[in-house]
Amino acid sequence: MYFCLMATKEYDIQVQDILFTEDILEACSGTYNDYLLHIFITQGSMSFVMDDKLYQAQAGSGIILIEGKPLRDVRVEKGTKAVVLMKSRRYHLSHPLRTPHNIRGLTYYYDNPIMQMSVQDMELCLRDLDDIKCRLSQTDHFYHQETLERSMENFVYDIFYIYSVCNSQQSSKGGREALLAQQFIDLLQQHVRQVRTVEFYADKLFVTPKYLSRICQQSTGHNASYWIIHFTLAQIMEELTSTDRTLTDISNDFNFPYLSHFTRYVKQHSGKTPSEYRIKR
Repeated sequence: MYFCLMATKEYDIQVQDILFTEDILEACSGTYNDYLLHIFITQGSMSFVMDDKLYQAQAGSGIILIEGKPLRDVRVEKGTKAVVLMKSRRYHLSHPLRTPHNIRGLTYYYDNPIMQMSVQDMELCLRDLDDIKCRLSQTDHFYHQETLERSMENFVYDIFYIYSVCNSQQSSKGGREALLAQQFIDLLQQHVRQVRTVEFYADKLFVTPKYLSRICQQSTGHNASYWIIHFTLAQIMEELTSTDRTLTDISNDFNFPYLSHFTRYVKQHSGKTPSEYRIKR
């Protein structure tokens, strides 16, 4: 049985952006293909086929399944217990990490969705999930949205750290494709305030826009446009929440021709206007 206890303001986290369940089969049925799944198995085992490869996970495993990756032949051992957190694609775009994702970490769990976690790592993640559940239920808390967002951020940073450490110990996808994706992310950090077209970055990397997007999709689970939006929002959110610069100055810094275009961009991709983010600071 799924549950979701969320605030319902139009510009805040929406109902069904964050879902919990203990039913692995339902979570992996295809109904939630637009969600990022975090599965933590505390007892028993499961298996599934992804990209024609068989994966098996035992108790103590943490699993990350990127949205849009179809699974086949999902099997769950009788008596298996797990906690599943599902986050919508909309949530990712409207709540980017202020510290950019490490592309190699993303590549790692895209190709290696299962990690045998240490007891300490599993306990840390389960505590994070309990905190998120608690914050979800505190709808009468005056700072409900803010505390919920902080709890989600803590979890994301913890899980990303765990997978980054694992990635440093095991080799991920190598070759020209991984290097190209890394170079694209490096260019984004340098130029995204001024240019947000796939064509610009593809030209600098001497490839076609279609090829760049395909490589990004293969390496990280998202195309080039997704990462342009992700990095742009991350930097805009940093300006809005950590500085007192005017919206006009921030808009000009990101090379928007008019303040209205800046406002529309932020609203379209995050669900909130720049002013609404600043009010919540």
